[in-house]
Amino acid sequence: MSKRAEGKSRSAGPAEAGVVPNGSRRRLVSASGFVIDATTSAEDGLLQEFYSDYDRAFVLENEKEGYDGFVECLGLNCGDQYNDLVRRYGPFREFVIVVREAATGARLAGANFIIFPLSLKKTRGLVLSMNLNYVFVNSEFRKKGVFRELVGDLPNIAYRLFVETNAPDLPEKWRAVAAKRSSLPQVYMFIEQNDPFRMSTEDYERDTKLTGLDQVVRIGLWSRLGARIVDFPYVQPPLSKDQAADNTLAYAVLGAVGTSLDACLLRAHLERFFGISVLKGADLSLEPTAAAQLSELSIACNNGRPVPLLDASTSMMGSALADHSTNRPATLREALRRTQ
Repeated sequence: MSKRAEGKSRSAGPAEAGVVPNGSRRRLVSASGFVIDATTSAEDGLLQEFYSDYDRAFVLENEKEGYDGFVECLGLNCGDQYNDLVRRYGPFREFVIVVREAATGARLAGANFIIFPLSLKKTRGLVLSMNLNYVFVNSEFRKKGVFRELVGDLPNIAYRLFVETNAPDLPEKWRAVAAKRSSLPQVYMFIEQNDPFRMSTEDYERDTKLTGLDQVVRIGLWSRLGARIVDFPYVQPPLSKDQAADNTLAYAVLGAVGTSLDACLLRAHLERFFGISVLKGADLSLEPTAAAQLSELSIACNNGRPVPLLDASTSMMGSALADHSTNRPATLREALRRTQ
């Protein structure tokens, strides 16, 4: 998806993917020339930098992870908790990154994601799947191309970081690819997006006013970057005991080939994303929102029924949103289905 950063690499060791470790921190230069500081820990100070910008970028309380939630998630990266989750879900790693301008060191942007390898039953192949939980550009650096370049770089960034932290969990050929800076393995990048048809008027207007980006325009922006909407009734389980499940979101993916997604892959991805990033290791079967979605995908997987992917073109969406008749689409997915 993106070009590799240039530079000499070693065939083995912590810098084999062009990543320089410093305790729990890692530093690399992305294909677009951004300096990426990454961490898997809440103890080295980088989370504080990230969160100070994140807290200004996300304005709707139902979509925000609290600081303690990030601490809890990053705490799952090590020790007995990590080992227990690996027994349940396989290897993974959650990262927080701060994106800096190379010349000045200024913080341009930030992101939080989880990444893990998944086996494809049909082809018996291995892919990397990542959930981009949060990505933002600081307000003073918006409309300068930073977002587009960062999104293009992210699969490569995540891959290189995962090779450094989890090399023994990956095939030797993938580690060799990282060392040579050659082509990426297939990386699926999943994201949540606000569903403009399901948001309250108050949330729609508040988010648009404070971020300066209309919800429909945002859908179109992601579409131009390659995102397609997953035609599945996605609901985010509660991020904490003080929050409710969020049914105002749509789910999307970048990096998928074709017009549909393997239901087995989507189930495996959501099982890990829900179980680790969202529920922080809690029992999935005890959370009704998560359990219902995984059950539905299990049926589709067993029946060999793929999940359609929808082109998120927004050319007709404004008129659909303005339609207040009984014919108005109830969801973004329904609106897009009418245009396919």
